[in-house]
Amino acid sequence: MRRRTFLTGATATAAAGLTTVAAPVTAPPPAAAADDRAVPRVLSEPAPAGGLVRPDRRFDLVTVARTVGAPAGAIRFETADGLGPWRPLDPHTMGRDDREPTASALVRAPEGAIGYEVDGDARTSALNLRDGERLRFGGPERTTLSADAGTADTDAGRARRSPGPVRFRTRAGWGADESLRFDEDGNDLWAPVFHRVQLLTVHHTAMATTDDHAADVRGVYRYHAAELGWGDIGYHVLIDPDGVVYEGRHSGADGVPVFSGRPWPGDARSVTAGHVYGYNHANVGVCLLGDFTDTLPTRAAQDSLVAVLRVLCAVTGLDPAAEITYVNPDTGARTPGDTLSRHRDWLATECPGNAFAAEFDTLVRDRVAGRRRG
Repeated sequence: MRRRTFLTGATATAAAGLTTVAAPVTAPPPAAAADDRAVPRVLSEPAPAGGLVRPDRRFDLVTVARTVGAPAGAIRFETADGLGPWRPLDPHTMGRDDREPTASALVRAPEGAIGYEVDGDARTSALNLRDGERLRFGGPERTTLSADAGTADTDAGRARRSPGPVRFRTRAGWGADESLRFDEDGNDLWAPVFHRVQLLTVHHTAMATTDDHAADVRGVYRYHAAELGWGDIGYHVLIDPDGVVYEGRHSGADGVPVFSGRPWPGDARSVTAGHVYGYNHANVGVCLLGDFTDTLPTRAAQDSLVAVLRVLCAVTGLDPAAEITYVNPDTGARTPGDTLSRHRDWLATECPGNAFAAEFDTLVRDRVAGRRRG
């Protein structure tokens, strides 16, 4: 029996090929002022390669991009006390499949930083998350992705209870500057294409977070959309240390995160993003904010990750414990892998961090597959 799925909160419901939009699950409080939805535009200051850079403005993040295959390199920051120690970079090989891949990193600047230096040949920009012109956003702040109650048979013949709903903070809710998706003539810089979902991949941003996680998401968005020139953020879903879930890559005006319209098991089509170069089509990317090279994600982030992956498996019909052969919809290339993967399972990268990767089966895969309680 086919499981039904429901999406609510500025999300689509469909019947007989028709789509309607429901009321938002969570509306702003009636007394909320318009400025409560205003956030600063992320400011960017590109710099030439090489040497010490002292941006004109204070800055929160530094973006670093190199040719794939180049040494990872290192960065150091200047404060009032002078130049600090060199810190190794953790570049990710990511990007749109229709562009040359980029090995890039996003680095948190220490408080009071007045300059930075990156060794070797690299393109860099300093990002200011707090001081730009304030932008105001309309539309719902939250949306919900869920599967209906009941059970579903897995390939192994087991019955798994349908997972509970997951609430997303929408792009409007976290303050996505939608102008970054278009050129001067209003053309979409990254027109969406959709493919039937084959797998799910987990990432980390490999940068320390601040106490304003929506600003962290806006920084990642600016980094991908403008600094790397993709036209949008490369992840479908992001999760902060408090367990808040954020809608990522734009997937249309129907209010349904990740998918083109209402997803059905076996026929759920996700928008192509830019999180695993060469394996982006039909691959949903979920990214945790933070660096898990030496530490694990918070329990709140782990729990939200498991909840998101359970719902994604339910609405797509994927078995999180299965081994698969990924078939690239563009090239037909076939690659063995797992339904539920880490970034490093597909490309040479340390993502999602050595500490987290080592515990991934226990903390994530076994819980999503129902082999471990919690």
